[in-house]
Amino acid sequence: MLVVDDSRIVEVLKALADPIRLAIIRELQGGTRCACQLSEVAETTPSLLSYHLGILRDAGLVTSAKRGRWVDYTLDTVVFDDLVGGLVRRPHTPELVAP
Repeated sequence: MLVVDDSRIVEVLKALADPIRLAIIRELQGGTRCACQLSEVAETTPSLLSYHLGILRDAGLVTSAKRGRWVDYTLDTVVFDDLVGGLVRRPHTPELVAP
């Protein structure tokens, strides 16, 4: 697990803070899906779906692979592991100085 700074945590949380993107993430938990399948789940137009997938890709939450004229998307679970680790890390405790 990587050490994740607060700005990275905020970036990932912002990417997740949208109902359409959250629906896409939930669908990808079941495995790789093509954009056409994600469009049905997200109930949105192809251009809006592309916008949301771009945000998820930029945040590192999903990866994409071209397959002919289709694009397949996969959840990057490492980012979620890092996010959880960054959220639950122990707070910094200053050293105690003897009086």
